[in-house]
Amino acid sequence: MSNISGCLSEEYQIRAHIPHFADCLTEQELKTIWKTLCEEGKKEIVFYDGEITNEHDFIQFMQDDMNYVYAAYEGGNLLALVWLNNFLGRCGMIHFTMFYNSKGKEQSIALFLLKFLLFSKHKGEYCLDALYGLTPRVYRHALSFIEKLGFRLVAEMPSSVFFQKKEQKSLKSAVFSIMKREYLNMLE
Repeated sequence: MSNISGCLSEEYQIRAHIPHFADCLTEQELKTIWKTLCEEGKKEIVFYDGEITNEHDFIQFMQDDMNYVYAAYEGGNLLALVWLNNFLGRCGMIHFTMFYNSKGKEQSIALFLLKFLLFSKHKGEYCLDALYGLTPRVYRHALSFIEKLGFRLVAEMPSSVFFQKKEQKSLKSAVFSIMKREYLNMLE
């Protein structure tokens, strides 16, 4: 993935922050992404733990070297935000959200991003072998969506994610899921 500087495809453009490889996702773009998260009411959904509450924290978080960040665009319109962290070897924890501009093509955009992540190579080797996620059980729509994409829902983990509501934090159950390259191939 070292040659990414705004990966162009026939379908979508990807702008990325990949520590030590690519940093083409500008601070201004991150500000726009934050604004879109807020305007579309997704801020509290995506950052349900209450840790990211303002633009400054969001930009710092996205530029942190522990996060590999990808934003998908079509014709300059923001479609999706994906970031990976909590790496275990060549497996990364995936977090993502789709924006209103993706309406009607969410599945094709998400599959494009998953293929990009799982089939990208560096020096002849795949960069990632699998992606895993932890989705709050109450996010039934998200669980249904990732299952359609080919994620395997492995187990429900009780009291595994924090939810912040005003000044109160509570623990909720979440579903552990995994996506491997071969799961994407099964969809074709």
